[in-house]
Amino acid sequence: MDGEGGTAEAVLALPRSRRGGGGPSPLEVLGRRRHEDSHERYLAFLLDPRQVHGLGAGLLGALLALAGRPELADDPRLVRARVHRQVRGAKSRPDLIVVWPGGTVVVELKVDAPEGDEQTTHQGDDFADLYEPVFVYLTPTGRPAGDGRFRPVSLRDLAGHLARLLEAAGTTAPGRRHADDYLSDLENTVGISTDDDDDARLWMTHSAALLAAQEATRRLLRQLAGRVLTEFEGLAAELGEGVGAVSVDYEAVGERLHPETAVLLCRPQWLDDGGPRLGFGFGVRRRTSEKNPGPDFDEPNLRPFHGIYCTDPDVWPVLKKRFVSTTWGAHWVWWEDLPLTPHPAGVGFLDHNGPAVAALVRDTWQERAATVDAIWAEHRTA
Repeated sequence: MDGEGGTAEAVLALPRSRRGGGGPSPLEVLGRRRHEDSHERYLAFLLDPRQVHGLGAGLLGALLALAGRPELADDPRLVRARVHRQVRGAKSRPDLIVVWPGGTVVVELKVDAPEGDEQTTHQGDDFADLYEPVFVYLTPTGRPAGDGRFRPVSLRDLAGHLARLLEAAGTTAPGRRHADDYLSDLENTVGISTDDDDDARLWMTHSAALLAAQEATRRLLRQLAGRVLTEFEGLAAELGEGVGAVSVDYEAVGERLHPETAVLLCRPQWLDDGGPRLGFGFGVRRRTSEKNPGPDFDEPNLRPFHGIYCTDPDVWPVLKKRFVSTTWGAHWVWWEDLPLTPHPAGVGFLDHNGPAVAALVRDTWQERAATVDAIWAEHRTA
């Protein structure tokens, strides 16, 4: 991984790429990621140079440049522009109209919806008499409009310009956060990060090493259950009261059967000849074949997890209600993904994450064991 862009520090220094780690954008939280009205309101704010985003007429100029009018993009009078939403014409109502002393931009925005019957033709006719009109058809991919007067512009390209404006501005304007938020929303809506060029260069340069590192991580994950069992044996002695550590293989019931292994802390009464009926512990997908390759840090459905294991039919529904649980298969009445973290230099993956799993399960035991004991005593199968 040596060379330009090859070190971990160089990867982290790439300007804005979220690489799956930035969390949900505001419109995702609100369930409006692909609602045109929400995008329209954001754009009305950002295209207005009088607003408090700190970008001036930068995004308006970028939109004009993308629409093939760079001479208008450089007009100093853009700072006097005003933005209007949903202006009614004789037969149409564009999403946005931006007016400044040097011209007008008429914007029809489409996120998912197709163009209506002769929609852009009606807009082109209704607003043809505006001063120096520039008609823009703004979509995620830059698809053409039905009427040739409209210039296609992609939201992906606009997102790239917004990212560069934010990088250059360095502003502390009170509305800057809204511009950052909308960039996140644009990237998620379009499905392509504005840093794709940098990331593609990194991948094409180092793909062999990165794939080898991914496979090494998978091999270590397959060894984690054994290390966790060792950690649990020490933890069981600490918890006392006859607590023991056990490992059990089972088939989790999802859309199909999934081979998994559980490593559990159990009280003696939670065990019978068929194996554990209740326990606190660690679950991981088990490798059995190419079809069942085992745990994978990069696949959400294959990541190791921790939780409360239960196969008792009387105790299960009471625990589920008590902990407002997300269940998995017929074995885990409550579970969460493990927050596995990179190991520091000089410490192995298993040496770092094995004790971390044990500490997390110990915390869950201390928080919930008394409640589980009470439910078991009252509702367990005789």
